[in-house]
Amino acid sequence: MAIFLSVLSLACFIAAAVSLLRYDSKHFDLLVLSGVIFLGTAIPSFEVDASLEELKSINHRLINLQTGIEKLQPR
Repeated sequence: MAIFLSVLSLACFIAAAVSLLRYDSKHFDLLVLSGVIFLGTAIPSFEVDASLEELKSINHRLINLQTGIEKLQPR
């Protein structure tokens, strides 16, 4: 989702540049605003993705630790 929003944001900025240079700034402000909104929405998604990866890594280490402790316990 974050990558899609980043690409959409980049497309808005490119369209704004084309609008500025070719079409006498028609809808330039709307395109820039849309690009900023999409970019602002994408940034927290990257942070959440990184946090999820960190949690998965911690969970994997805890499972390994639990397995090791179970092997050490006498039966």
